[in-house]
Amino acid sequence: MNITSEVKEIILQLPKNQLFNSREIYERYFIDFCMESTYSKIINRMQKDQTIFMLQKGIFYLPRYRNGKRVNIRQYQIKSYIFSENNHGVLVGDGLYYRLKLSKIIAKEYLYYTNRIDELSKKIGNARFLFLPFDFDPTTTSIIQLMDVLCGFHKIANIDLNQFHQFLDSSVKLYDDIAFYEIHKFMKYPKHVIAFLKTILDDLSIDNVLNKFLSTRSNYKIPDWK
Repeated sequence: MNITSEVKEIILQLPKNQLFNSREIYERYFIDFCMESTYSKIINRMQKDQTIFMLQKGIFYLPRYRNGKRVNIRQYQIKSYIFSENNHGVLVGDGLYYRLKLSKIIAKEYLYYTNRIDELSKKIGNARFLFLPFDFDPTTTSIIQLMDVLCGFHKIANIDLNQFHQFLDSSVKLYDDIAFYEIHKFMKYPKHVIAFLKTILDDLSIDNVLNKFLSTRSNYKIPDWK
């Protein structure tokens, strides 16, 4: 079997619509007996033949077809290229607001915090991944998402307050002062957002020591959240 056939055989065994890094495939299977320039030419020919499709430079996928039509890459498949386990990352921003039904506006870009990248920021397709050095256990994930919603509360167009309260009912149950402190050390939340969180926790009778992050001489403007 020649090298072209071997490269095709390996790639055609990959799961369909699952992103792969062509460089990583080369280093895993072919680096010891094939020049990278030769491998790249094979990959380029496969792309021209539409055997594989490129999402962005160096990142490809083997297409899936349904009823003769190519099925587009879904957002969760882009996310799964970086992380698939819940403790490796979390969705925030407009994508979260839409998923929680706080907003009816579909996100144009999806934003994730994750511990699975080596750089501070990585963009793949319409997803951006930001590095945070946490194990995204349920408490950490809940606090990060809660604070993200509170930070974005004022910009969520026509926010559905019923859905917001459903979200609060589930998320505040996992609130923990120690976990909040560890997250806040990295995120540096504005004091008015911490005051917003404290108002909610106090109203829902959730114990907290958030006063230590606030000034007694300041009046923080709290949005109308009820």
